[in-house]
Amino acid sequence: MQVITVPLGKQTDDVEARLPINGYFARPGMEITFDASGSLGVVVKYEWDVDGDGRYDRTTSDPVLKHTYTAEFEGVMALRVTGIAGGTDTLETPVRISTTPSHPRLAAPSNVRIEVLSTVGRISEVKVSWESADPAVYRWGVTIDGFPAGVVEGSARSVNVTEVHREKDVFIQVLGFTAEGAMGDRAGPVLAAVK
Repeated sequence: MQVITVPLGKQTDDVEARLPINGYFARPGMEITFDASGSLGVVVKYEWDVDGDGRYDRTTSDPVLKHTYTAEFEGVMALRVTGIAGGTDTLETPVRISTTPSHPRLAAPSNVRIEVLSTVGRISEVKVSWESADPAVYRWGVTIDGFPAGVVEGSARSVNVTEVHREKDVFIQVLGFTAEGAMGDRAGPVLAAVK
């Protein structure tokens, strides 16, 4: 028999269902992991309504459920957690199972240019500038060799990046993000190493 000790003064009915993200997207046949381990309180039961029809399809004591949607689906997944004293909390999150993305892909920026502002040793400060007429861009991101180096508002067309290490050639790219966080295509040049 498992004994769960609750500190005196703690309300055992206080549970809160939590998932790490709000919204899941996958293609039919792909497995999705719903992870409710961040839920608050002493949770003893997790109930999962994977198709949002109001009936719970699975009940587990484990906070993680792996589920594969075999066909296209757009709706919600509902999670209900139950605490040790019987209190419950329910959370719904959008789920979209489709072979097509929910938004048009953002075009890569054009005419990406790099201007070296200063160099000390092999470390430079550079100005990255670009052009774009895509109205769906909410923010721009700059990457150096694939790693994030900065984010600016969608109206910006340039940004200064400091401490660009140039012991070797550096690949600097710009990409757009929608307000929902979807990424667009990248574009950018290679900045030659400092010899």
